[in-house]
Amino acid sequence: MNLLQRLVAWLASVAAVPVGLPDDGVNRPLTGAAFPLIDKPWGEQVQELADAREAWRRSPLARRIVQLVTAYVVGNGVTVTATYRPLARFVAAWWAANRMELRLAEWCDELTRSGELFVVLYTNPADGTSAVRLRPAQLIDEIDVDPDDYETERRYHEVGSRFDSIEGTWWLGPAHPDAQSGTQPLMLHYAVNRPVGAVRGESDLAPILPWLQRYSRWLEDRVRLNAGVRAFLWVVNAPARLHSALRERYTRPPDPGSIIIADEGETWTAVAPSLHANDAAADGRAIRWMITAGGPGTSLLDLGEGEDSNLATGQVMTEMRRRFLRRRQAYVQWLLADVLVHAWRRYAGVRGISTRPITPADLRVEMPDISVEDNKELATAAAQLAAALTDLSQLTGRGPAFRRLALRWFVKFLGEPVTAEEMAAVLEEGISTAENAEERRGEEEKGERP
Repeated sequence: MNLLQRLVAWLASVAAVPVGLPDDGVNRPLTGAAFPLIDKPWGEQVQELADAREAWRRSPLARRIVQLVTAYVVGNGVTVTATYRPLARFVAAWWAANRMELRLAEWCDELTRSGELFVVLYTNPADGTSAVRLRPAQLIDEIDVDPDDYETERRYHEVGSRFDSIEGTWWLGPAHPDAQSGTQPLMLHYAVNRPVGAVRGESDLAPILPWLQRYSRWLEDRVRLNAGVRAFLWVVNAPARLHSALRERYTRPPDPGSIIIADEGETWTAVAPSLHANDAAADGRAIRWMITAGGPGTSLLDLGEGEDSNLATGQVMTEMRRRFLRRRQAYVQWLLADVLVHAWRRYAGVRGISTRPITPADLRVEMPDISVEDNKELATAAAQLAAALTDLSQLTGRGPAFRRLALRWFVKFLGEPVTAEEMAAVLEEGISTAENAEERRGEEEKGERP
């Protein structure tokens, strides 16, 4: 058996491992994952993240969708406050030191592109303040979770590079025993668009990536074909005796706008391709519908296309977008509060500050309005409810139970989040003010009596 035959026999005996299975050399599973088959293999995850980033860079539609989400969710800025004074002072200093007003748009863009954020807190051992940075999701290839609870993430593995150790780096997560002690960096993971049992998030652009590519190719083909319309051929009908003379005279086609004096029996006809471009308009619109249908609450109206839409369809599509954006805005609210809570805990631990337990509920994150029309509608609804409650109080009285119920309804119709402590304070002040007013009226009435 010669060398070639032995090589063929050896290759036939090799069992290939499909990509996505263990020992394939490409994908690394989640360590300790309770549902290891829910998440995409890391190879697919990396490719999807790369495709989403490339689409954002090259496709105007992809960039428009990402900018649309950020413009509504972040808007003109976010304000974070706290009623606990030490926490409020820390939040103001930390927010300014990390220039969060400039980072918010980048964070929201990345959350839409990648579907997840890996936030790292670098704590200064001298004063306890933490600098915040993001690590690309494409570099995190392994997540160590609790075997009994996949939502408890203990460590994150970042792939190595030629500039670093080839083994990579393990970042501590909030559930790791050593995370809260010391000042080593702490990684926080936030993800959207993940099914139950999955640890990794998915990009908002993932469902529409194939359609973005198809639309780009379709549009490029249409541009090339329509460019061909400007090219045409001259067909000259002339007697046989003039053929040699015409070939010599028109070795170069006549310039546009030139005047041709034709001989008797000589006729010129321009032949151009007929593309029937109107027939392709429906195809392009169908592809755009697939893009907006898979996008994050978008419609063709958001892309500047509303020729066949009326007020009713426009309002329905706008409402769908608002609901998605409110949900994403609520997640970003919690995300920012959670980052601040971990930064505060590290700060208090280094400074030795004795404080009560702080949770995201102790922070008030005020986001911009999704639509200015909402304020007008909510104000009208609140005014009508207040009038109705005033009439109702004439029948039932204005006891403590009615006051609590009326305030809860009013806040709901007003559309503003109010904590239970704030409502209790308002009721307490209102009741005491009402009692003082009744006492003064009683004293005035007694003084007027003879």
